[in-house]
Amino acid sequence: MAERYLREKSFRKWPILTAIIFLGIATQAAGQFSFLKAGQKKEVSILFAGDLMLGNELIPVIKELGADYPFDSVANVIREEDIAVANLESPLTVGGKAQKKKYTFAAPPSYIDGPVHAGFDLFTLANNHILDFGVDGLNSTLNTLRKTGVLFCGAGMNYAEATKPAIIMRDGIRFGFLAFSLTYPESFWAKPGKAGTAYVDCPNLGKIIRETKKSVDIVVVSFHWGGEYRERLKPYQVKYAHQAIDAGADIVIGHHPHTLQGLEIYRGKLIAYSLGNFIFGTRNPKAYYGALLKAWFSEKALVDAEIIPISVNNYKVQFQPKRLSLDERTSEIRHLNSISKGLNGGAMILNADGVVRMKSN
Repeated sequence: MAERYLREKSFRKWPILTAIIFLGIATQAAGQFSFLKAGQKKEVSILFAGDLMLGNELIPVIKELGADYPFDSVANVIREEDIAVANLESPLTVGGKAQKKKYTFAAPPSYIDGPVHAGFDLFTLANNHILDFGVDGLNSTLNTLRKTGVLFCGAGMNYAEATKPAIIMRDGIRFGFLAFSLTYPESFWAKPGKAGTAYVDCPNLGKIIRETKKSVDIVVVSFHWGGEYRERLKPYQVKYAHQAIDAGADIVIGHHPHTLQGLEIYRGKLIAYSLGNFIFGTRNPKAYYGALLKAWFSEKALVDAEIIPISVNNYKVQFQPKRLSLDERTSEIRHLNSISKGLNGGAMILNADGVVRMKSN
């Protein structure tokens, strides 16, 4: 199976001098600490964010304040984790022809500096905006990501590329990432010989996941789906999520509704139906809360997970998502528990601190 690789992240977030000092201290203090033996695997953490759209009203903001500005309040959270993933919902292009649809988004390729500096390693591209400026816009996006060393999945120059997993190795654990768009326009969907996003039906979904599982330890599946500004799930979301896990997915992550949707534990695996917006270049009072999801994996399965609610109301945070105050966080976790109960046999899925209760239904 063709694969995409990302260079190891270990020292990208450490100044070299600091790393050298740390190694020196660690060597002297070896008797006081427990170190991993050669080849020994440890838990690897992944941070998942929702929709990232750097165009529209964000363009003048970034021109004035710089590409790092939208990420400044949460970059420290992102950089803590071994892998960081978001759904990139604006093509990175200054060319191409805008498609005939109600909303079209794009951002200059240079804006990639913001999420790269913040620590993102991979973008899912299977969504209803990545072809807003046609194949030229998609091609510009793919070339920009390749130049920066950031991985991607969920879109390509043909169906095979769009459904190809992105593979990342961390501490001896191989992760395979797949992304699918179940949103319109249908003209955006890739086909053999046609560029676009990865659309899939249930039978093919299982086949792709099972094939990916042959060459990796952990399979992560992302879906762009559901009704906008709608907390209630559409039946097909549950159908596809369960199908993905039945086929071997270890976690399912969703986005598109611009609001949070429920969490479910199915067969011991976590489904986050929508993480809502992350950084989105529009002002809409309906998009008020989003979430970051931290998940820890062994080489065999998801071990633990934690939800971090964030404020994404751009009238309030001005395109720079922020962690909630204690009272706001408590309220939003209660709300998430409320909308998740029906998916978990009436049980609360989150502790008061946002930690997921990993119990199978």
